[in-house]
Amino acid sequence: MNFISKSILTAFAAAAFVFCAPSLVANDVSVQSSASALIRQGILPVRVKSDNQALAGQVRAALNMHGAFSVSNPTTSSAMIVVTANPDGSMTAKGEGADPAFAGTVFVVGTPDNPDAVAKLCDEIIVAVGKKYGWKLKPLFSKTKIAFASDRSGHKEIWWSDLRFAGKIKPLTNHRSISLAPHWSPDGKRILYTTYRSGPADVYAVDVATGKSSKFATYRNSNTGGDFSPDGHNVVLALSAKGPMNIYTKPASGGNAKAVCPDGSLQTCPTFSPDGKTICFVSGATGRPSLYVVPASGGKKQRLAGTPMEYSTDPDWSTVSPTKIAFSLRRGGDKIAVYDTAKKETVVLPLPRRLSNPQWCSDGRHVVAVEEGGRSRWLVLVDTEAATTPKCTRLSPASMKNCSDPATLVLK
Repeated sequence: MNFISKSILTAFAAAAFVFCAPSLVANDVSVQSSASALIRQGILPVRVKSDNQALAGQVRAALNMHGAFSVSNPTTSSAMIVVTANPDGSMTAKGEGADPAFAGTVFVVGTPDNPDAVAKLCDEIIVAVGKKYGWKLKPLFSKTKIAFASDRSGHKEIWWSDLRFAGKIKPLTNHRSISLAPHWSPDGKRILYTTYRSGPADVYAVDVATGKSSKFATYRNSNTGGDFSPDGHNVVLALSAKGPMNIYTKPASGGNAKAVCPDGSLQTCPTFSPDGKTICFVSGATGRPSLYVVPASGGKKQRLAGTPMEYSTDPDWSTVSPTKIAFSLRRGGDKIAVYDTAKKETVVLPLPRRLSNPQWCSDGRHVVAVEEGGRSRWLVLVDTEAATTPKCTRLSPASMKNCSDPATLVLK
């Protein structure tokens, strides 16, 4: 859990509230299980073959992160996928054998040393398999970018990368202080983040292309948050300029901040709904952190019906699946849960790991989250729709020390 969350929970008089996420968790059924039994669970056993071993390895690793594939223990009954790096600088994939993984051939421009092209090839395979089996699978790897905080430089700074961490991992800040909680603008051109470079927490903006930072919210006391509205015109923040931390909105271009529901209770962790009309946030009105909603224009807050009364924080509202809100939950340990706004029901992911801070990916199915093990933290990819145990795969390399506060950018 990040620095801000700890201070918030202290204000809630909570005992050490530590949220983090999962590591490598096998979702594969034993080799003895038939391919048809796995397929009934929404999992396709596959084998990946290629004359280019580097390409095959990348595709195999990507598919094995996805809960709709079993690649770890391929058998002769597994569907075959043949991937090819062509002399003309393109790559293709096709299903082969008596029961091919998908129909036809998918094609992308690029070579195996181009991470973006490989990500697109993997997504084309995923979508093609989804069409064959009626699983409605969406692009994942080529449509999601990650910003996050890491101690790699010796200080907590903001970095960004592609979802597979296959391309360059690029630093965005160098304040030599504590910088965390990044939030992407919808166009991916800038990131808002919280930094302690001047003492109390302030919100800064950084231009992703140039790395130039500027002040965005520097009111007295603490300034945190920075989630953009879907149209990019407004930002929702948590500020304590006038007493207890409260939810405010502010034009993304600058200007005055406006309180949304100043009722005197401690409020934090705001996120916009996909249509920009509602804000979900955390309030301690009941004496413990719980999830609430309020109109973005301001008004009276309302606790989300069907959400747990335990410690619930870090909500993230999916832009791809508008009825889904992922959040952190303290229930017999640190968990990730998904709330369905239509059904008014919460599903807690059955992972025996310390999970926190889930952020939706471009397919509306997977989240990037944080896992904590001992004194270390790293980023993981979690499948929220697995039939049994959700697949959970480590993303960040060991060189990226103590990763936290992931923020995902869903590309159009």
